[in-house]
Amino acid sequence: MSTLSRFETPLLRVSRPVSACQRCRGAKVKCDGKLPACTACERAGRRAECSSASDLFAKGKERSYVASLETRVEKLEKQLVQAKARKASTNTSGAEPWPSPETSVAPRVGSSGAQRKEASNVDDLVADFGFLSVNATVRDFHGFSREMSFARLVLSTSSVLDMPKSVNNVLPQRYEITPLIKHYTENIHALYPFLSESKLFQSIDAVYQENGRHALPIDHWTTRLVLATAIASLSRRRGDALYQDAVRHAAAALEMIETVVHPGSIAGIQAILQLVLYAMLDPRHFNSWYLIGLASRVMVDLGLHQDPPEELRLKNPELDMRLRVYDCVYALDRSISLVHHRAFSFTDDSASVTRPRQRVGSPDASRVFLHDLNPANHLSHLCQIESDAYQKLFQSSRPALEEPWPIISSSIEGIHRFCSELPNQIKTPIKKPLRCEALYSSILILSPPDLDDDLTDYGKFLIFEFAVEYADLMSSVGSDADNFAFYTSHDMLRTSFVVKRLLALLQRDFALFFGSSISRPPPQAPTSSGAPVLPHRTVGEMLSRAYNCLNLCDKTLEYLGLRFGYSDPLKEFRVQSSDVRQLLKGSYDKWNRNPHTTGHDHGRSFNGSKVFLG
Repeated sequence: MSTLSRFETPLLRVSRPVSACQRCRGAKVKCDGKLPACTACERAGRRAECSSASDLFAKGKERSYVASLETRVEKLEKQLVQAKARKASTNTSGAEPWPSPETSVAPRVGSSGAQRKEASNVDDLVADFGFLSVNATVRDFHGFSREMSFARLVLSTSSVLDMPKSVNNVLPQRYEITPLIKHYTENIHALYPFLSESKLFQSIDAVYQENGRHALPIDHWTTRLVLATAIASLSRRRGDALYQDAVRHAAAALEMIETVVHPGSIAGIQAILQLVLYAMLDPRHFNSWYLIGLASRVMVDLGLHQDPPEELRLKNPELDMRLRVYDCVYALDRSISLVHHRAFSFTDDSASVTRPRQRVGSPDASRVFLHDLNPANHLSHLCQIESDAYQKLFQSSRPALEEPWPIISSSIEGIHRFCSELPNQIKTPIKKPLRCEALYSSILILSPPDLDDDLTDYGKFLIFEFAVEYADLMSSVGSDADNFAFYTSHDMLRTSFVVKRLLALLQRDFALFFGSSISRPPPQAPTSSGAPVLPHRTVGEMLSRAYNCLNLCDKTLEYLGLRFGYSDPLKEFRVQSSDVRQLLKGSYDKWNRNPHTTGHDHGRSFNGSKVFLG
């Protein structure tokens, strides 16, 4: 959608009937705005109290919502002055004032009534600000046909293309979804366990038992989006039967969005996170960056980025869920922001979360029959390394670093250690996405702004080796997708970035990579224990690896382009890489006729080890 059309057709739509009287607005009933008093007030015998008869809403005058907001502000200011006066009189007399008839008793904190009232207040606030932001682009108020709520705000800001209306809402048979749920829990939930696995199965049981008669809206939302995410992750081409089935389930889930997506609760964050995962698999309909931004905002407002006060006395399952939701929001926010090269939703300095030892160490005895959460813990740890480096190199408001290499070196070594310490218990399909994320972030960290001219030879060879290994791992999504747990549209953006960075280096420093010079690591950061070791390779091997890397990236971009419906990255890559591929092939043929040329000696290191990225 073009920028102009966004202003001509505003996303934020508000339908607050400005002609409604104060009583109808407070009771949330439909007001016909009839003068001198509306029908509802006449039936209630409160004709004189109807505000439609006031001069503000007199017949023939402009019905400006901004003016009505100003009137409300004046009333609130008067009430504030009265409240201060009562407080002053209380302090002087020492007696408790009698409550006024207009004062309502506040509901108990934590009760469902208080939560509903809070959600209603937030929706009212969203509606007011939504109206004002829309009317900043128009001259007069013309009115809208629907109200704005937080759920609609989430949907409006994140929607790219409207979802088709759900025609067939029939759920598949229970035995048909069993392999889909298994696929979700083993491959997706293992990395992003923001849902309680036991509650997930409870929701599925509620939806399927007695035709879902006792199922709540959150049960339908959870079941539908879990199915949509699992099915979309198995799709191999946008528009195939699996993709259409996933869209159908997602559209059915969106019918519950008004009753499910609310601020002020962890369940609201979980609902948005489910939509984030689906959006990563269906960028045609949703923008995941806006969704994770909203989830982060709600998470921060609830204080999940801080340890809970001791006086709350939360039980261990509640503490565990808080931490899991925070970790998933953190990991998704960092991952999505890195892919789009945008600022994080919140900084590391603003967060202070203590992690129990049990989450890092031995398995939890209470989770004997549930899936292991170790992959998610490792992903969170990797995102912390990425986030620290990205904020220092790209997001810092301070002047440009005179010597960024210590930060780069420390971060690369942290990622190198992370890859080498991945436990063998983690299955290969889970390890591949983790390693791809690590390789991509390593290349990004080695590419800070204004560093191309100052990048050392050692850093250039690191990018080369990382890009080759990344291309090899990502090639399995097209040839052996079952052996790659979870890949999304973001992997196409990552692959495009990696291969562009490699092409830029090959075009600028072709002789460096395929000559006979020796590259040694530069000085390490004070806290560094040694740089990753570059293996010894001949010129022929270097040429072959570069050429095969470009071919693998070509196939990966072709497959991901078909899967997610984007052909531009592949077309752009083929145009940019044609000359380099021909040069590599010609150089290899020439070397093959005289294969005794001295190769690169990258095996010398301070500790003599030969381990490279795990």
